[in-house]
Amino acid sequence: MQFSGFARHESGVILPVSALRSEKSLGIGEFSDLPLLGTWCSDVGLRFIQILPVNDTGTESSPYSALSAFALHPVYLRLEDLPEFDPSMRAALEKERQRLSRFDRIPFSQVVQLKEQLLFQIFSSRQEELCSSHELLSWVDSNPWVLSYAAFRLEKRRHQGKAWIEWGIPYPGNEAILKKLHEGDGELFFYVWVQKRLEDQFIQAARELDRMGICLKGDLPILMGDDSADVWAFPHLFHRNLRAGAPPDMFSHTGQNWGFPIYNWDSIEAEDYQWWKERLRRADLFYHAFRIDHVLGFFRIWALPEKETSGVLGFYFPSSFFSKEDLMREGMDPGRIRWLSEPHIRGEEVRSFTGKLPPELIDSLFQRIGNEDLYLFKPEIGEGFIERNLPPNDTRDKMLGLYRNRFLVETPYGYAPAWYRDSARALEVLRIEEREKLQSLVSRYYKSSELLWEQVGEKLLRVLKETTEMLPCAEDLGVVPDCVPKVLGRLGILGLRIPRWTRRYKEAGQPFIPPKDYPRLSVCATSVHDTSTLRQWWEEEQERDAFWRALGYSGSAPESYTLSTAEKVLHGILEASSLLVMFQLQDLFALSRTYRVKDPSEERINIPGTVSDRNWTYRLPFLLEEFTTDTAFKDKVRELLKDRRSRTVP
Repeated sequence: MQFSGFARHESGVILPVSALRSEKSLGIGEFSDLPLLGTWCSDVGLRFIQILPVNDTGTESSPYSALSAFALHPVYLRLEDLPEFDPSMRAALEKERQRLSRFDRIPFSQVVQLKEQLLFQIFSSRQEELCSSHELLSWVDSNPWVLSYAAFRLEKRRHQGKAWIEWGIPYPGNEAILKKLHEGDGELFFYVWVQKRLEDQFIQAARELDRMGICLKGDLPILMGDDSADVWAFPHLFHRNLRAGAPPDMFSHTGQNWGFPIYNWDSIEAEDYQWWKERLRRADLFYHAFRIDHVLGFFRIWALPEKETSGVLGFYFPSSFFSKEDLMREGMDPGRIRWLSEPHIRGEEVRSFTGKLPPELIDSLFQRIGNEDLYLFKPEIGEGFIERNLPPNDTRDKMLGLYRNRFLVETPYGYAPAWYRDSARALEVLRIEEREKLQSLVSRYYKSSELLWEQVGEKLLRVLKETTEMLPCAEDLGVVPDCVPKVLGRLGILGLRIPRWTRRYKEAGQPFIPPKDYPRLSVCATSVHDTSTLRQWWEEEQERDAFWRALGYSGSAPESYTLSTAEKVLHGILEASSLLVMFQLQDLFALSRTYRVKDPSEERINIPGTVSDRNWTYRLPFLLEEFTTDTAFKDKVRELLKDRRSRTVP
């Protein structure tokens, strides 16, 4: 949908669709619940509603584990609103609704299975009619992505949920799938019908919001899971031998391996970015604005060989890699290059594993270098092999430490500097002038790579910006190269500022940046799905005083996040120069005795790096019909927003 622009500084709320709870929703929020929230936003003066991804993830509750870049999740359907709904099901449906309403968190797998079962029941009662429906066949012609998705979902069901790599079935091609649909294949048609009805309900909800003057902001995850319809059907668009992740940082000394394949941008560009353009045009059916997840990945991604499990031995892709010839021109012979790029293990270290590991396992790990008392790890060895074959103990930790110790990482594209290169044992035998030459080489690598990243990022983001008239907003958190804000500024793409993380990191003490000093082209969000709420952060962290002063207040900050404190903190954040301030809805509940929960940790949506049934299952503890009709709460929020709504944009 076309975004009409900013006439004044605006505000909005962030909440997953799944977290909505209404009198009509069945165990989870549904697209049809959005207008209820929209009416409240319109009443109090909020213009934006931001949601998390709503793609089909099967029984996986994380919205960032999509089975398709295009398909919507069936859990968001309102069954009673389907044209094919059988009124005789209403009593049984109400019984299930009452049962599921007792859960504090979303029983995600239960809801998925229940809705799929009921959808099969509804479809089966009208199967003959639906399989010959001109409406559905015409929709398929306009949405060819549904062919690979329907075939993928059907095969996944037939193979008891196993990943497609285990099926032994290549993608049959669109023509073969379309032929089956025209022959009336009911199993395939079921998935087509569900997606068409999801689109109908989502579009209807989005248009209702649009009529209220509310902009819906979606979330486009940058990466696709390996076990997805898109990777199965279009493997040439991905580098499946590499996985995306993040390098080590202050939160994790081993970094992260997300397990997602990285894009083959050369293949995507050769097809004029059609896959991405179609993805954006589909999003444009529903959204006025969209969040570009991990925008840094459009400049460069931290890539990891598939044999690795952590983020340590990754490299930035693309990069200005060193070729072997480049290194030899710097005076390094093949032996020296191998010394820097492969960990050399002393004989006594190998023998130290005797008695701790089976002899055959030691033999499978190492190969000797000629007659020297030096060893290399065999080429096929990776972190995955070590972790599968060694129990978690000091011996495994030592083995991983030896394996990861190198100055250069050899990649399919050349050599890149290793993350922990400065502690590489290979440096110990080098002369000072050799070390200086290596450091100079690394500096040139990063300088040259940053120029490349700037060119790549601008080219790709320009495609995203120019394909539709939605407002693009970038998630540019973390340590970003200087080229990222330059490109976002040139393209007019809004960045993201989280007040508790927005600091002058290069200054002594890393002071908070006052919201008044945020760039105009930015979204300021009080908290997001991967953070605690403001209230929980306030009550658990030790930097309240500095934060309080950054908001423009003097003296010591209140220790307790009372109603009054919440109002002052939110008011200070609303002074942000950002064009858009977004509140996680839970942060607004802290203004009310009625809606603030006893334990703020209950309001958290996700804790990154953890696996728990509490992640991604947050649900409003009360009905939308309750707080959206609460006049006192409306007045409170409306008064809070009054000054910001009066600030026009020149």
